[in-house]
Amino acid sequence: MDKKQNIFQQLLSSIGGLFKRLFGFNRGEELILEDDLMSPKEMIVKNFFRNKLAVGGLVMFIVMAVTVVGGSVMFPVNFNDNASTLRNTAPGRNYLKVPSKLQKEGIKDIVSGVSFSFGVSEEGNTYFWGVDAENVKKIPDEVKNGKVVDIAAGDRHAIALLDDGKLVGWGLNSFEQGSIPDKMSGIARKEGIEKVFAETLYTGILTKEGTAHIWGSTMNNKLNIVPKAIQGRIVDVVASSANAIFLLDDGTIAVNGLKGKPLEARVPEELKDGSVTVTHIAATNEVGLAIDSNGEIYTWGSSSEEAYVVPESINGKDVKQVVGGRDHFTILTEDGAVTAWGNSSHSQADASKLEGKTYDSIHSGFYQTYAVDKDAKATGFGFKGFLLGSDEWGRDVATRLIHGGRITMFIGVIAVVISTTIGVAVGLIAGFYGGRIDNILMRIAEIVSSFPFLPLAITLSTILSGVLTQSQRLFMVMVILGVISWPGLARMIRGQILAEREKDFVLAAKALGLPTPKIIIKHILPAVFNIIIVTMTLSYAGNLLTESGLSFLGFGVMAPEPSWGNMLSSSQSAKVIEYYWWQWVLPALCVLLAALSVNLVGDGLREAMDPRANEK
Repeated sequence: MDKKQNIFQQLLSSIGGLFKRLFGFNRGEELILEDDLMSPKEMIVKNFFRNKLAVGGLVMFIVMAVTVVGGSVMFPVNFNDNASTLRNTAPGRNYLKVPSKLQKEGIKDIVSGVSFSFGVSEEGNTYFWGVDAENVKKIPDEVKNGKVVDIAAGDRHAIALLDDGKLVGWGLNSFEQGSIPDKMSGIARKEGIEKVFAETLYTGILTKEGTAHIWGSTMNNKLNIVPKAIQGRIVDVVASSANAIFLLDDGTIAVNGLKGKPLEARVPEELKDGSVTVTHIAATNEVGLAIDSNGEIYTWGSSSEEAYVVPESINGKDVKQVVGGRDHFTILTEDGAVTAWGNSSHSQADASKLEGKTYDSIHSGFYQTYAVDKDAKATGFGFKGFLLGSDEWGRDVATRLIHGGRITMFIGVIAVVISTTIGVAVGLIAGFYGGRIDNILMRIAEIVSSFPFLPLAITLSTILSGVLTQSQRLFMVMVILGVISWPGLARMIRGQILAEREKDFVLAAKALGLPTPKIIIKHILPAVFNIIIVTMTLSYAGNLLTESGLSFLGFGVMAPEPSWGNMLSSSQSAKVIEYYWWQWVLPALCVLLAALSVNLVGDGLREAMDPRANEK
């Protein structure tokens, strides 16, 4: 009876176990069984992926690595190119977004600075869009509450003419270009204002009596000294950074400003001697343009500029309006078609979105152009803005972060490979052979450890700066770092080998007569491989920070080529820290995240390779 009862209990137990396995009630027991069946490698992988912080660090590092490598390929850049007018521009991509309220009220005029635009509606109201520069966004109350008749924008300042004849300036005022001198206010009251204009660091007015007056930064270009021979005869004026072009009442032109510059020295004679009658004028920074009464287009100035060559497509067409930007021209013909040409580094000469449509007027600034149709709807093309701002040379911070990250993240690999190779070799030999060899190798390690890396790297970088190229100097720095940083790993490997060489599997290999190199490489090295991997990841993070520190001090990657370290060098200026946060916060954040991600991965590997992690 007892025997039958035991058989019955065993049967019920088996059925119950089957039921538990089917419905997951003994999952913990199964996990234990699975762990018992796993290989060491599988166990390490499983332990690593249980660590959420380590997995997060791995994902973060992979994303950053893919971004800098892929971005460098997708967005090639010439680091010697810069646009000083775009310096210290805040992040933003809304430069071309014309306010809907302005379009509803009707667009009378649009003017643009380097990163912003002002629009004046038919009702005289003023609107701002884009990114603020030197508080130019802070429109004075007189302008907000008054009715604007005319407006002009320099690179970082603006001037407005109100319906009561009052002039108001605001924005950057380093040379008083953003304010109205008492003398100019007196001239405005006496002669009346026909037009206001502005350019980089200076401002001007054209009076109803045909006189022009300019103030601001004019010491070098003498723009404030307008020839008396043309005063009283000026009907229009356009400006570049160093010169001004005047259209006179007899259809001729005159150029004032910096002498000897192509824009001033190469004016075609027929435009000055009255052979033709000029009806339209425009200017970029280096090229002047004039159109005569027969529709003939003339350009002069720097022939190397792309704006110098007029497209064949507009020859023979009646021109309604022509405007110039920093380095591009835009023409509106009588049939309403818009054509742009010149430098298109910021898409400012790409008017393809306007093809097949007709427009009533065009308005151009430094790097933007707007075309307005009969329904007062404005379509802009050109510079949309910097996603992450620009630096002190007008270079795109986002692009430099991508290309700089490629150097910062991967240059430390050289040092890691060198230090790991030397450290593992020395540690294995010293630990396995012991005795005199061990003593000699460890004394060498102590001597190498006594060399200070930073002073040595800085000294060699300075001495060889005129001999080595940038790439060679960086390679040299990383080689020095690798050669100096191996002793720590060597000591760690040696300590492990001293314990491993006395174990049974090593003694068995010796008894079988296996060659010593084979015993070291095939039997002992795998036993310490976990330590090597963890040390490599942590060393890499240290090398990343070392490169950033060297470049920050000016002894690593040298400008204009970027790295996260030399991008941080701008933070030595209190003004940058206070006003231009994106120039130092973003590269600092990249260094922090890269180092943190690698440290998280290294710490996760260390825990995953620890046998005690399996006891949880």
